Amino acid sequence: MFEFTISHDSEAGSTSESALNPKELEEHKIALLPWIQSPFKHSDTDDLNLELRHESNNLELFFDLFFIANLSTFTSTHSIIDTNTLVAYIGLFAILWFTWFQITLHDVRFSIDSVYERVCKTIQFIIFVGFALSFRILCWLLFMSRLLFAIQYGVALYFIRRKTKALTWPISLTITALVLMGGAFYSMTPAFSPSSGNGLGIYYVWYIILAIEFGIVIGLSSIWRQLSFRSTHLMERMGLLTLIVIGEGAIGVTKTVGKLMGKSGVTFEGCTLVICIILIMMFLWMFYFDNRPQHHYGTVRQQFWAGLHFPLHIGVVGVLEGSQQIAIGRYIFKSFVKIENDIHEFCVKQHLDGTALANALTQVMKELKLEDKLESRDQAALIMQELYNLTNVTGICSEANTSNIPAFSSIPTTFDDIMIDIFGALFQNTGINLPSGVDPSELGRSTFLTVYIYYWASICLTMASFAALFWLTKHEEQRAALFEKIALYGRIIAAVIAAIFVTAVASRIFLFYFIRSPAILPTVASIFVIIVVCDRVGRQLSVRKLKMGAASAQQSIKLSLFRHGSGQSGQPGSAGYIRTPSIGSCN
Repeated sequence: MFEFTISHDSEAGSTSESALNPKELEEHKIALLPWIQSPFKHSDTDDLNLELRHESNNLELFFDLFFIANLSTFTSTHSIIDTNTLVAYIGLFAILWFTWFQITLHDVRFSIDSVYERVCKTIQFIIFVGFALSFRILCWLLFMSRLLFAIQYGVALYFIRRKTKALTWPISLTITALVLMGGAFYSMTPAFSPSSGNGLGIYYVWYIILAIEFGIVIGLSSIWRQLSFRSTHLMERMGLLTLIVIGEGAIGVTKTVGKLMGKSGVTFEGCTLVICIILIMMFLWMFYFDNRPQHHYGTVRQQFWAGLHFPLHIGVVGVLEGSQQIAIGRYIFKSFVKIENDIHEFCVKQHLDGTALANALTQVMKELKLEDKLESRDQAALIMQELYNLTNVTGICSEANTSNIPAFSSIPTTFDDIMIDIFGALFQNTGINLPSGVDPSELGRSTFLTVYIYYWASICLTMASFAALFWLTKHEEQRAALFEKIALYGRIIAAVIAAIFVTAVASRIFLFYFIRSPAILPTVASIFVIIVVCDRVGRQLSVRKLKMGAASAQQSIKLSLFRHGSGQSGQPGSAGYIRTPSIGSCN
């Protein structure tokens, strides 16, 4: 049984803490958390090595939950329906990402668990929760976050100056830059008042400030190598954030399943689209985690490697969110075409009229269950009223009125207003809020065009980022050069193909039929499958080449030893090959 080792020396005192064994205190859950700790190892000596951790602690993992909570909440409440909403989404993601990144850059070098560190983390939790509020409050919170960063670096500078004056200048510059950046965020607060237009035309300044802040911190750590991120767990932190970003897509997949098959039941097409989304998500995970660097590839390169995660994560979020919206768009188009075909069947072929026509169409609308969704409930009531009004109208679907229907239309023009309202209700039924006074058909056209462009642009950006990360972390020995070339060129080709699909918006006919079809997600999944297969083939060829090279080298060594031994045969004490008689061969 363990007993606490407490010194009873009268000179040291009967309750000296230095005589306690820390491991025993932890085992009995009575270890005291220090108020604050120096970031240096053995702070009572002249050792200048920072107390670097090689893995994330529980507090950092807990903090990551607030990032994913913000991202998930903003994704679910801000539908991307046009360019403005897309820019707003990217803007908030940039604020979240760069704030998380600045916190991480400090923590991987100077953060040691203590009461002070937990207080700082609690403040950061509050700031991240407040990011979901208005832009004016967001400016305040960004100011507070930069002020907290300056305080944290100031505390680190206090301990560093007790060891050396060599790092005073770069850390002082970091503190100054953070204070200035915080002041810049605070100065933007009046621009987001109602009298100033709620910040329209000025929010892009955020991006400039974030870029300058990123460049200063990364640049200083590149110049003063003692502040670099070598031997830190920055690589693990970036990997965890990548996993979180991909995992946010998994949350969206579960919601998409409910939207696609929650009312109509399990369908082959719905299952195929969901499987494609899951495959895309799985392949993105493989592209990153199957090719993580396992060697040191340079201090400066590591800074660029970390910074490249921003376009990578924007691209990944765009691919996963876009995949879900592409699937939902296919559901809307499919439902709309079905209604159109039903109207054609009832009106043009069966020539139903009055009450019979209204009852048949009402049954079709009830199958969609539009009234079950809060967003589409009012629109569903309006459609039902319009269908009820058809009972008082006769002759709409008579042979005389339906014989002159234009070739490009399958139903009489009398139903145009009803179809527009149905299209808007289908939009709202998927959780998209329509702005008041907007034509649903025009909004639908704008939305699908925006989604199509940013989806393929996100794929292009993602694959280009993967290619850049792969190039930055190439091994110097070039022993797997064949695999690296195949993997690099495969990702570049995929990015080019995605860029070609973006330019396809110039062809309205192709765009119309491609968006309406269920082929977009299988196309993307097929491209990713080809890349995975090429990676596999490249690895196998590289391994085979290395094995053949190793076997050839071993054979050359044996041949050299044999030749050397044969030239020295018969000489006693020779290091070459000497034939010895086998056991039992003597007479």
